[in-house]
Amino acid sequence: MGQGRVAAVVALFVVLFPVAAASAQPREYTVQEGDTLYSIARRFGTTVAELAELNGLGDPDRLRPGQVLRLGARDPKPPAQAAETAVYTVQPGDTLWSIARRHGTTVARMAQLNGIPEDGVLRIGQSLRVPAATASAPPRREVSSPSRGLALVALARRFLGVPYRWGGTGNGGFDCSGFLYTLFQRFGITLPRTSFAMFRVGRPVSRSELRPGDLVFFTTYARGPSHAGIYVGGGNFIHASSAGGGVRIDPLSKPYYHARYLGARRIF
Repeated sequence: MGQGRVAAVVALFVVLFPVAAASAQPREYTVQEGDTLYSIARRFGTTVAELAELNGLGDPDRLRPGQVLRLGARDPKPPAQAAETAVYTVQPGDTLWSIARRHGTTVARMAQLNGIPEDGVLRIGQSLRVPAATASAPPRREVSSPSRGLALVALARRFLGVPYRWGGTGNGGFDCSGFLYTLFQRFGITLPRTSFAMFRVGRPVSRSELRPGDLVFFTTYARGPSHAGIYVGGGNFIHASSAGGGVRIDPLSKPYYHARYLGARRIF
């Protein structure tokens, strides 16, 4: 076969069968401002545990912008079609979580539609895509429910003594945010996966107005809301404690927690 024909065949092959590497998923990702290990895992179709193992990470909450992470071999989830969406303009006080609830969808779906981290910070006036089926429906009114808070506390008490496990959401143990994440899922509410992101959902509550079911936050091993639990009433809260070895109830007045108390958020 002449050189001309060989070149033509090679060119045709490249056109018809692009090099696999061109469309292969990058093996590394550079952490951006607002990223969490959980949001990165969701974006690339993997898990927090897999990313932590690949990168030798000891804590999913301690990423820094510019940090380079190795990724697994899975492809990211395909982007949603624009035809399925409408546009919503962010209003003062909005969070991705509150917008998702208002439009009958999930934080993960909203993040996927807009190509943003699940725990990212929104700007007033920012345009977001929302599922078209709910965009024209009247927003659902968020009704505060003390009875749901009491039911949440009753459920949480059933897990007293379950061991602490970093990254755990119930399979053998919980970490602090995994405990809250799992409990709220039982009530049809998907919270962000980390305590830092949870601190930005719901509405703030003063310490004097706490009621059962409110989330309480503390500054412990890292600056900011690095630990969280659920207020159970009587000045106490339930949490998955690494120092305590598992799910337990402690008083907010305990010197360690009293000094590190950061604030509370109400979901119900």
